[in-house]
Order: sequence, then C-alpha cells, then structure tokens
Amino acid sequence: MYSRLITPERIHHWGDEDLLEATEQDRARIVQAAPVRRLQQKTQVFPLDVKASVRSRLTHSLEVQETGRQISRRILAALPAGLVCERAFINLVEMSCLLHDVGNPPFGHFGEQVMSQWLAQALDGLFAEALGSAPSLQWATLRQDLLVFDGNAQSLRLVHSLHELNLTLGQLASLCKYPQQPLHGGQHHGWASKRGIFFSEQPLYRALGQSLGLAPGCRHPLVYIMEAADDISYCIADLEDAVDRRILSLSELQQALRLADDGAYMAGLLAEATASGRGFFPHFRQQLTRDLVELAAHTYVSEHTQILSGAYPQALLHGQAPAARVLDTLKQVARELVFMRPEVEALELEGYAALRGVLSTYACLLALPAAQFERLLAGQGGSELFFARRLFHRLSARHLKAYRLAVASRDPRFSDGAEQEWYFRVRLLLDYVSGMTDTYALEEFRLLSGI
Repeated sequence: MYSRLITPERIHHWGDEDLLEATEQDRARIVQAAPVRRLQQKTQVFPLDVKASVRSRLTHSLEVQETGRQISRRILAALPAGLVCERAFINLVEMSCLLHDVGNPPFGHFGEQVMSQWLAQALDGLFAEALGSAPSLQWATLRQDLLVFDGNAQSLRLVHSLHELNLTLGQLASLCKYPQQPLHGGQHHGWASKRGIFFSEQPLYRALGQSLGLAPGCRHPLVYIMEAADDISYCIADLEDAVDRRILSLSELQQALRLADDGAYMAGLLAEATASGRGFFPHFRQQLTRDLVELAAHTYVSEHTQILSGAYPQALLHGQAPAARVLDTLKQVARELVFMRPEVEALELEGYAALRGVLSTYACLLALPAAQFERLLAGQGGSELFFARRLFHRLSARHLKAYRLAVASRDPRFSDGAEQEWYFRVRLLLDYVSGMTDTYALEEFRLLSGI
C-alpha cells in the first residue's frame, strides 16, 4: 500500500529518480521556496511582534517539523521492517509539517476571518459591477468557493499552481488536511468549517487521489501525523509565548491549568516542571511532548489499516488519554486567557484595518469589466484607468502568470467564460493579499492610505 501512496511520481515528469532521491529533491525545493521564507514575518499568535524570542509562523513550523519527525520515528519503529522506505516517509512528513501554514494570510487565522468577512460583504456587488449580467446557475457554486478563504486550501494552491514546485504526488497529498467531502457520510472533527480544496485545485486533487488510490474525501495517511505534530507544538508554544510576552504570569498560567484540569497527570506534570532546575517550560514541554508523541504513534499503528485507507475519522490525539486531555486544557486556557486579552485584540485590530484597507483599495480591479482589465494586461489603459493601472503594476508577476494560464485554459467545468475570467481574477487578488507578510500588509495599507 505504501508503495502507491509514497511514490517518486510528479504531475510533470522530471528525470528518472528513485523514491528517496525524489523526496530529497522535494526537501530542497521546499526549504528554498519563497513562501517558506515569508513565514518569518507572519503571525503565530502576536501580530507585528518584534521580540525575537516570540514565535513566528516559521519558528512554529520548524517546531512542528521536528515533532513530526519524532512521531514518524516511533511509528516506523513499530511497523514491520521493509514495509516502507523510512527515510522517504520521514522526508514527506517533515516537509508537510514545514509547509502546513504557508497558505495562511497576514495575521494568521484572524486574517482568514477578515478576508472571509470582506468577501461576504463585497463579492456580490463587485460581480454585478464587473459582469453587468445575472449570474449563471453555476455561479452559486463558484461564489461559495470564494466566500471562505482557507489557509489550508491556499497551501496546495501556493506550492503547485503559483510557485510550481512540482512536488511528488505523495508530498502534495500530504498537505491536504481537509478533503472536500466528509468521510463515508460521517464527519471528521473540524471539517465542516473548512473549505478543504479550492475549486481551482479540485482537478489536481482528483488526479492525486486517482494516482495514489485515495477514495474521494479520504486523507493521505501522513496528513494525520502532520496534524498531530501541529496540535502538539502550538498548544504548548502559544502559552509559553504569552508568558514571555507578559500577557500573563507563569503563576497565573499554573493556577489556570490546575483549575481547568485537576487530574493526577496534570498535577504531576506541573509539580515536576515547577521543581525542575531547567525551568518550567523546557521540562513541561519535553515531558508532555514525549507523551503526546507516544500517543500519536500508538494510535497510528493501532488504527493502521483504516489510516492507510484515509478513512479514519478522528485525529491521532483524540480521546480521553491523560496527555490528550491536557492538550485540550491548554487550548481552552489559551482561548480564555490569551487570545481575548486587550493587548492581543489591539494588535489584531491593527491587522484588521490593514487587511480590509488593502482589499478594499485593490477591489477596483475586480470592479472593472473584462475588456478594461484586458487592457491593463496588455499594458494599455486610458485616463479612466490611471489609478487601476498603478495598482495593477504592484501585482506579482507569478500571480499574473497563474491567472493568465487559468483564463486561457477554457476549463470545461465553467459554463460561462466571463464568470471563469472573473473567478480567477478574484483568486488573483486573494493570492496577492494572502501572500503578504504582516509587515508588508501594514506597509501597503499605509502607502495606500497616504499615512
């Protein structure tokens, strides 16, 4: 089964590589990719933070990568020898962990909410202004696809459609955290609120499923490992950063954890970490991570058959094991004591103003009839386009290339050519804005506002 799920094949053939060499090439392409570098200036919890010890998306992703490696090594030690190429397995897991947040917009999950809110408010009016006609029956599907911006779906679009990394099929599939359909009429935790795969990348995802033998709506098995590694890393790190940033004190955190979970496991964890000469967080993080890694690996191996098929409907860390309950407690305490604090919300409000300001200004490109936007593409434009032309010149050449290819493709899924063009024009703007770092989005807002 693994021989089909982990393969050297790529969408676009590139030389004759064995499996290990192909995954090593994936590593090189990913580590050197610009979207990974941009993570160093994207939010983990605290937007626009200049303190080096506070995690960015890049440092968070590196921690997720290491945790994914630990889980993988435990899994491989428990599986029969020779079942899978171990180094290729670890390569794919590590790189899916490193890439798992590359599609996130400025200001993290808060930025996703801001973009989705703006789309809900602006999309219909811009459609009417640009197309000047009633939407087709198909537009309801396309509209729904555009209304929710999801960083997970954007990650697949970013590495394949925009940056054309041409990764192996298994590497691409291991990024797809939320398949489009619920499993066998059921529902994986959290899938209902996720876009999964954008309409623009659905043909790619179907091709991956057919080549790798994944049924519709089923995950690649390595996605479960990436998800667990992310949960382990961020739940501990967010609270550590909050203490480091003095959002709350260590004693306040310890008291909140005791009140939220009075079980023996939590009590022992807190007592040992408090008494440790290495400091509270190093000991707390190491002990809890070790237990959670063991739990994730145990679940993967014990549910191996269902996970291999991609039909396992839970996360590896679900359930009532003591370490898993502590993880849920950390999430709860972070929501109550960190994310809703005025200091954090003030930073988010700054991000809100910046993102909405940038989107609202660039929206004039979406309001243009197709013929006028075509003039901008051709390097033309009269006096009526004097402002739109200057905005157009700020768009990324890479994003414009993806737009041109998509519009020229005459995709048979689109019943209306004008709607196809406009759908990908909206994607063009979302690609551009979501690719900004926090600092760049703020600078762009200040420039456009004349501040």
